[in-house]
Amino acid sequence: MGNHKSFLVLICFVAFISLGLPDGLIGVAWPSLRVDYGVSLDSLGGLLISFTAGYLFASFNTGYIMSKMQLGTLLAFSCLVTGASLLGYAYSGVWVVLLAMAFFLGAGGGAIDASINTFAASNFSTSVVNWLHAFYGIGATLGPVIMTFYLVRDSSWALGYTTVAIVQLVLAFIFFLTLKWWKGANNKEEEVVAPAKPRETLSLTSTWLSILLFFVYTGTEISVGQWIFTILTKSRMLPDATAGFWTSVYWGSLTVGRIVFGFIMVRFSVHKVLTACLIGVVVGACLFAFNYSEFIVLAGIVIIGFTVAPVFPSLIAMTPDRIGDRHAGNAVGYQVSAAMIGGALLPGFAGLMIDYFGVEVISKIHIIEAAIILLIYWTISRLYPVPDKREKAPVLSSSSEPEI
Repeated sequence: MGNHKSFLVLICFVAFISLGLPDGLIGVAWPSLRVDYGVSLDSLGGLLISFTAGYLFASFNTGYIMSKMQLGTLLAFSCLVTGASLLGYAYSGVWVVLLAMAFFLGAGGGAIDASINTFAASNFSTSVVNWLHAFYGIGATLGPVIMTFYLVRDSSWALGYTTVAIVQLVLAFIFFLTLKWWKGANNKEEEVVAPAKPRETLSLTSTWLSILLFFVYTGTEISVGQWIFTILTKSRMLPDATAGFWTSVYWGSLTVGRIVFGFIMVRFSVHKVLTACLIGVVVGACLFAFNYSEFIVLAGIVIIGFTVAPVFPSLIAMTPDRIGDRHAGNAVGYQVSAAMIGGALLPGFAGLMIDYFGVEVISKIHIIEAAIILLIYWTISRLYPVPDKREKAPVLSSSSEPEI
């Protein structure tokens, strides 16, 4: 059984790599893709809107879907939809069809994201959930590499999408073969107690505080990454190469941080680690904003990236204890949806403020947002505390023994 446990963890890691792969393709492929489809450069906006709509639809309804469908079946079907959608990107040749494929690609990704996060929150240690999200970063990094590999060899961009589609379809086949394992691994209270209806979960104050927390946190994390380059080049006049490198350092610090904190949380309580990290985000944002020297600014970037790393996965892992197992499926779906919306709106809001206050206002906004995140987390922790204990060994929880 231990081997089956380890294999389920491994599948989840691979699934999150595959979840990140498509996200990194479009940026590299778009200049060539849009020529083949005969659309303008700004048509990317419509494609992203369609993708986001599908993602939100699936992630918001994942709790309900999981109450009607076994997890393994949902994952297999979602990967199948994702793979088929990627093939549609590559070979449909019709813009309207591509928009439809974007919706289904988003829906497949949203279902995979929310469902595996729900399963992981109930069955994995916080350490494993952190490592799970680190593997998403690996996938997002590999996507552009795959697409670039084909383009520099004068091959079609469609081959990049085909490659990732094959990965998704193979993963769908693996989920299909392991349906019994997924059913057996999910034998906690939710098999005895009926999952809550969406309106029940939405009636909880803790749900809405969690939604707000994920909205602000994810919006801030993405906003920092999106605006570092602009602030450094347009306001602080650093060379493009330096600014680009420092931006990469931010995302690299985040990925490394999730790996490192997976080990740290074996020794220290999750709540104390998160509190320290959120204070660290405020400190890092201040160092970056106040611009004392290039070294201090770089230190601020590294501190922000490293300390935001465990926040999202650890909050996901705490959801069943904080909101309850009956509500976990719905709540995780709402949190992932809120994260998607925050990641789209808050960076845009920061950009709008440039017209009124200049580029440097963005760094000040990030300080305010970091403080708000800390305040929301402090409030929800006081009102809805979870057991303040050290992490167990980073494997499936002992209460979720697969019945194989």
